[in-house]
Amino acid sequence: MPPDASAPLTLFVSYSHRDEALKDELIVHLANLKRQGKIAAWQDRDIEAGTEWDAEIKQQLESAEIILLLITPRFLASDYCYDLEMQRAVQRHNEGTARVIPIILKPCDWQGSPFSKLQVLPKDAKAVTQWPDQDEAFLNVVQGIRRAVESLHAKKHLGATPDSANAADVAPPQPLTPQFSTYNPATFTGREAETADLTQVLVGSCRILAIVGMTGIGKTALAERVIASLIETTDAATLPYIRFSLDDRSLTPDFSSSGAALLRTLGEEPTLADQQDPANLLAHLFRRLQSHPCRLQIDSLERLLRGNEQEGWSEFCDPLWLDLLHQFLAAADTRSQLLLTSQDIPADLDTVASRYPQFWHCEALQGLSAAEQLELFAKLGLPQDAAAQETLRQIGQFYDGHPLVLQVMAEEMRQPPFSENVARYWQHYAAEFAASSTAPAAAGNKLDRSRLFRRRVRQRVEQSIQRLPDPARQMLCASAVFRRPVPTEFWHAMLPDGDPYAAFDTLQDGHLVEYAPSEGDTLLIRQHNLIRAVAYALLKADPATWEAAERKAADLWLTNYEPAPNAERLETVRGYLEAFDHYCEVSDWEQASEIYTCQLVSTNQALHWQLLMWGYYKELIEVSRRLVNRIASQTKRLCLNRIGNSYSNLGNVERAIDYYQQALQFARETGDRQGEGRVLGDLGNAYDNLGEYEQAIDFHQQYLTIAREIGDRRSEGNALGDLGNAYSHLGQHERAIDFYQQSLSIAREISNRHGEGVALGNLGVAHRNLGQYERASNFHQQYLSIAREIGDRRGEGIALCHLGIAHHILGQYEQAIDLYQQYLSIAREIGDRQGEGSALGCLGIAHKSLGQYERAIDLYQQYLSIAREIGDRQGEGNALGNLGNAYDSLGQYERAIDFHQQSLSIAQEIGDRRGEGAALVNMGETQLKLEQYAESLTNNQAALEIFREIGDRANEAEALKNLAEVHQALGEGAVARHYGEQALALATELGIPLQAECEALLSELEKGDSE
Repeated sequence: MPPDASAPLTLFVSYSHRDEALKDELIVHLANLKRQGKIAAWQDRDIEAGTEWDAEIKQQLESAEIILLLITPRFLASDYCYDLEMQRAVQRHNEGTARVIPIILKPCDWQGSPFSKLQVLPKDAKAVTQWPDQDEAFLNVVQGIRRAVESLHAKKHLGATPDSANAADVAPPQPLTPQFSTYNPATFTGREAETADLTQVLVGSCRILAIVGMTGIGKTALAERVIASLIETTDAATLPYIRFSLDDRSLTPDFSSSGAALLRTLGEEPTLADQQDPANLLAHLFRRLQSHPCRLQIDSLERLLRGNEQEGWSEFCDPLWLDLLHQFLAAADTRSQLLLTSQDIPADLDTVASRYPQFWHCEALQGLSAAEQLELFAKLGLPQDAAAQETLRQIGQFYDGHPLVLQVMAEEMRQPPFSENVARYWQHYAAEFAASSTAPAAAGNKLDRSRLFRRRVRQRVEQSIQRLPDPARQMLCASAVFRRPVPTEFWHAMLPDGDPYAAFDTLQDGHLVEYAPSEGDTLLIRQHNLIRAVAYALLKADPATWEAAERKAADLWLTNYEPAPNAERLETVRGYLEAFDHYCEVSDWEQASEIYTCQLVSTNQALHWQLLMWGYYKELIEVSRRLVNRIASQTKRLCLNRIGNSYSNLGNVERAIDYYQQALQFARETGDRQGEGRVLGDLGNAYDNLGEYEQAIDFHQQYLTIAREIGDRRSEGNALGDLGNAYSHLGQHERAIDFYQQSLSIAREISNRHGEGVALGNLGVAHRNLGQYERASNFHQQYLSIAREIGDRRGEGIALCHLGIAHHILGQYEQAIDLYQQYLSIAREIGDRQGEGSALGCLGIAHKSLGQYERAIDLYQQYLSIAREIGDRQGEGNALGNLGNAYDSLGQYERAIDFHQQSLSIAQEIGDRRGEGAALVNMGETQLKLEQYAESLTNNQAALEIFREIGDRANEAEALKNLAEVHQALGEGAVARHYGEQALALATELGIPLQAECEALLSELEKGDSE
């Protein structure tokens, strides 16, 4: 038997008798919940005379659905309260048979107790007696209890146990019953034949099951009923069930938006490559479905199609959706299954699917049969006498058994003035039925009849909404502005006057709102698409009321939204993004601009900057574009900058430069000197990424000049660091260090921890390039500590990479690999495609050093692919050089020289002096093995000059050793010894593994002399 969702929840109060006064005050504050029939509270003072009190307490404790622990020093000191009541309560909570809510009444040492891991009340665990106003404290407590009560009522409504989420954590049933969004076994009616047929379809070879029908016909509920049937009757329930709804109005039909949201629902974050190219996202999604088999239900597929309910739908807005479904059908093998619900199936999908009849099934869903209609009316509490049934049969037939409409009408019949008098209801609306009954006959074709019926259904829903009591109607219409499910508190707040609880109960009783599955205790409410569409149209008919509702919704998102404890990063700022959308809806661009630039409490960073740092480039581009042409303030320049930053990070540097140029023009036109400087810095970084270092230096110098002119210390520090990077890329490390030191000093002066970390990391790289490895490691370790302290995941990865390089140079390859693997994991986690390539390259070098050449080549090829994909020319050159080294180690010298020549060409093209020197020394080493002594001598000598010019001492030692080996091969022992001794001295000073090679070479030379 399913639990009675309407029965009050039994509530047990555990307390010390010394705290009776506070307990009584709480009971007073719970009065409204009791009057509303939400709870039935019990305390030991309710024990009747002559009853065995201990047995009664234990019986009540075992049967309660909610247990309140009133925590005070006396409670903790009481053996009975602590050892018996509290211990058993926590045990039941862990078993999932009760919800335990600790309430801190007085200050006490409760941390570390068995209940300390539970969510306590009041807010922030501040004891009730410490609040300036204890009534306010108790109100906060009762609001928390109400949230728990509504959450548990919702779970009972869905047929769950009092706290099945907790029970699943402790002792999950086999198989685990999912939390459905619509299907409720207590009220689900009919569809037995469809359920049986579709269950067998999924047990068979079907990969995609589509359920098609008009809105409100019961598609989602049937899909969920089929899943429940699989769990009940087959062993096919081993596949996890996942539901993805396109009803979220923040999603757009393009694959890059909705596809990314789907991937997150499946448990993975889109990578930077996914954001750059939706085709990569498609491949990622398909791989996920292949590697993690599941039953995936996608609701409201029509939102991805061109068209509308009135005119019908055609093909997908984004053909990549068709490609995904096509690949799913055409794959050689897949264990996942898709359940699609939609108001229509596009012709292009129908054509593709017809080629795979064994893997595709489309079910056209109609209304309930006559018998099912009467069964539904009976479940909804309407009379079952013959006269009433005949009238209900006519009503059901009139609306073709449309379940949602019948539920709404049934509730109207149950309420005054009809009070379950079906005949009176029929007589009252006889004219309405008569007026509509002839309309279908006038229809000329099937499409026209379908449109007329849809119109009739919408009119019926609109009439039902119009007949609601004013408070309930106002709440329903105002709440239609929400784009996604929201907590019940949001709905309550949308009613400015009247009793929000009564209004909400009216909507709930009338089947006009639905519970949405959610994590934790927060109860989320939504409207069915049909009801929301009608309610929103009614709301917009009054522009002033509509605008007020949008503004109220924005305020609620900003002030009342609380993300789930383990929410992904984007969800932690969901409140700001939703508020931004509501203000954009009413064209309040000033308020939208304020949200765009507001400081986040959690990170103390501006919203736009945080989205950039977290790598949500598509989302940042979307909000920036929505705002950029609507404002003329400095925020316009900021929007252009952020669009440019996003494209730059996505690897589209040329497009980024275009937006930077627009931003620069706007900044100069408006006299925004600070903005002008920052855009110049972005342009400098863009050209630096393209390898045009002199152009980059020119932009950075202009940035530095403006920053100093206006006294912008943060920008001054950034410009100095950027200049250091450009000079470092040119091999001028001493000059770069000077800029980095200036940048570090400013960062520390203004307490810019992020800037401090970056400067320390840059100093580490510069000192490593000069062969000062211990000092370099110290700088990188400081950078790593700061990055972890401030949550800078990208910075953390970079620091780990450079620490790995330091270990690598010293021959500590296993330690280096461990650090590189950590870097690779972080880069993939945050979607840093360039960082991922660098990590793969570093791992390849480490594996080559261990003699694992084939593994190294595989890693280098991955690095090369990523570098070319994102337009990273320097990375491409590095990867080609690495491949040359690997093939050299395998003895494939001609192939190695070809890779080195490609690497050299790129380095010379972009002005990468270190890359040029590396290509020359590597080519010279391979030419020596081919006995091409003249060419080897020329290239190694050129490399030596470059390394000395840029101060790269480790590679200088390598070039010296190579020159010694060339002269040895030419029989010039004295010259060889001269170069070998220089190489040994430098390698010994640096403490690098090359020292052993130099010693062996000199020993050979000495032996040759003695012979």
